[in-house]
Amino acid sequence: MPVPLIIIAAVSVAGEVAATAEQKKATDAAANTAKQTAQYNANLDKSEANQLDIDAQANIQAMRRDAAGYMSRQASSYARAGVIANTGSALAVQATTAGRFAMQEQNSWLKAQAKEQGLASAGAAGIAEGAAQADQDHLEGIADVMNGASKVAGTIASAYAGGAFNFGGGTSMTSDVDSAGESDTGGR
Repeated sequence: MPVPLIIIAAVSVAGEVAATAEQKKATDAAANTAKQTAQYNANLDKSEANQLDIDAQANIQAMRRDAAGYMSRQASSYARAGVIANTGSALAVQATTAGRFAMQEQNSWLKAQAKEQGLASAGAAGIAEGAAQADQDHLEGIADVMNGASKVAGTIASAYAGGAFNFGGGTSMTSDVDSAGESDTGGR
């Protein structure tokens, strides 16, 4: 009756191999997904940083237009009052005003740059995290393959010990002595 045991062992081994292959595919897919997600998030951060830069430049241009309009109105109000706008204290006031506007522009630019740098750092960290997750998933895949291989080896060893590969001509791992201590070989 060893032939049915061989079939059972073969089916069991085939099932383990198939399950191991599916586990490996799943961990490879998880690793790929982790990398793609990290790259997508990094691209999103980069895009957001680029948009932030464009917005900051547009805001600074708007601030410059507003400042120029304000400075023009300030000069014209001095002229209506009979004060020469480019001399004395009127000039000092306009220089102070221009300095304040320049400082606002600089602060706006620095804030935008800090946000952009934060997004770039987040993107780089996300890629590193995705790569680490992918490495972990690959290692889990290797562990799954090794686990599957050990199950296959165990199944084969169990089948061999059970006599599935004993066709009468070889020796098996089981003893030829029954539980009563007597030989079943007829005393040879």
